[in-house]
Amino acid sequence: MTISGIWELKKMAMRNLGRHKVKTIITVMAIMVSVAMFIFLDGWISGISVESRRNIVNYEIGAAKLQTKLYFEKKDDLPSYETFSDWKTYRDVLDNAGYNTAPRFVFLGTLYSPDGSAPILFNAVDPAAEAKVLRYTTYMESGRYIQSGAFELVLGTMAAEKLNVGIPQRPRRRELTELVDSLVLSQAENNFILSLYETAERKGEGFGTFNIEEKIQTGNERLLLKRNIPQADMERYWNILAETGRNDVQISAVIDIKAAPEKIRNDKWDGELMPALQKEDRELIQAAYQYEDFLDAFLLNEDTDEAILSRILEIMIRADFSGAVRHINQLIPAIVVGVINSPDPMTNANTAYIPLDVLQGEEGMMLEGRITELLIRDKNGKEAELPGRRESAGTITAVLTQGLEKQGQTLPEELAVFTWLDYVQDYLGYEALENGGTKILSVLLFVLAFLGISNTILLAIMERTKEIGMMRALGMTDSQMVIVYMLEAGFLGFIGSILGIALGCLLNIPMVKYGMDISAMSDAMGGSVGYRVASSFRSMWNIPVIIGAGIFATLLSSFMAYFPTRRAVKMPITDSLRFE
Repeated sequence: MTISGIWELKKMAMRNLGRHKVKTIITVMAIMVSVAMFIFLDGWISGISVESRRNIVNYEIGAAKLQTKLYFEKKDDLPSYETFSDWKTYRDVLDNAGYNTAPRFVFLGTLYSPDGSAPILFNAVDPAAEAKVLRYTTYMESGRYIQSGAFELVLGTMAAEKLNVGIPQRPRRRELTELVDSLVLSQAENNFILSLYETAERKGEGFGTFNIEEKIQTGNERLLLKRNIPQADMERYWNILAETGRNDVQISAVIDIKAAPEKIRNDKWDGELMPALQKEDRELIQAAYQYEDFLDAFLLNEDTDEAILSRILEIMIRADFSGAVRHINQLIPAIVVGVINSPDPMTNANTAYIPLDVLQGEEGMMLEGRITELLIRDKNGKEAELPGRRESAGTITAVLTQGLEKQGQTLPEELAVFTWLDYVQDYLGYEALENGGTKILSVLLFVLAFLGISNTILLAIMERTKEIGMMRALGMTDSQMVIVYMLEAGFLGFIGSILGIALGCLLNIPMVKYGMDISAMSDAMGGSVGYRVASSFRSMWNIPVIIGAGIFATLLSSFMAYFPTRRAVKMPITDSLRFE
């Protein structure tokens, strides 16, 4: 078929659109809505995914971590005994190469307050260095951030609420009254505290289309801390509470110290250690220990050198041998000086931050200069962008290696750089599952809409069966008839796609510019909605999807006309002319 012939068929298809205006408008609107909703949902999903990844980098991990390989292998157990001590050298090398670093010692413990207790993930940090790498330090809901040299804590808002420390954000009226009465304050101070709250106006604490009903108790209504309270009043309120001892807490933790045991009981040797080892590892350890009958135990040979001891310890740690780690219980008094409420739910959960320097001695965690990890971020890294090649494990390792070589040193074999992606594989798998389900749903809605469109096209072709028969009788071939109706349906899809892209972009503009506040939903779901977003997120522009949705809708619309038209042209011309 010549180009001029195709052009004539195109004009015929365009005339058909104008002859059936009502059906054309209805079909175009259906395609428009389908394309618009697909674009909007994809932008929404992409936006919350990207926002979650930014929050992981900016509030939790940084771009990468330097730590021992064994720590990374057992990272889910948070092995606080896997530490290293020469971190200041690595910090200086990275600083000269244009990287900010923040040392951390991470450990688990229980935090006790006057009103309760809660399991807490503790992060011992250098406050000044932490502020250069991560952004959560500026999101203080109340109080202030920790300062070096004092046994101070800042807690996530969820932990603070569980332990009843800090400023109550949403107490019951009776709860607040009891608190004020227990403080034994002057009437002026009582009135001051009560003036900072207002009664929750809504019957249920809802958000958007969600509504979580809460039973209203007369005289015991839910109160909310007023917004935009002057900073001076918040500080005054915090100081009043702090003076009463409300924020005094105690940390119960276990100090883990790893060392190759000098003595291993025979029952532990045969029942726990040997079965967990591979053949070559078993031979090494058997050579380093000697059995003593009178003790019924294996004793470490005194002449074992340090290299072999380190290898033995590594083998035992990997085998989860309990005798390789000693445990010392520790109780540390501290005071809560602030509460964090950042855009990232992990910092707002059962998380606490304490100055690293106060945990060095016997009154702390007996660290003696050791840390579990060194967070790393490019000094020129932008908060809105995810880490690039300069912040990859390979690049940072090369920088460290070259910098240490200039000083005549080498990077220990047991240390390695792990990126934020290495740490969030489990989360990314969950995210892919969540996003996949939502995208499948949106695609199904898209396809269902086009099935309805195909039904409209089918009915339109059936109504024109007589017309098709007449045109075939006048000399049009079957292939020309198929092309005409596929072009007609394609034009419907194209027009609907253009309008759908325009509508989808209009719907997406406020989501990109202002975002969506999901703080109420996050609070109702325990501080997390499944993504690493706590308060709000913004949609994003996914240009390939926007263009692809328009092309796909156009091609799908055209394809939908193929089978009905083929069916119509297979009918004998005489039957087509008599079709009613």
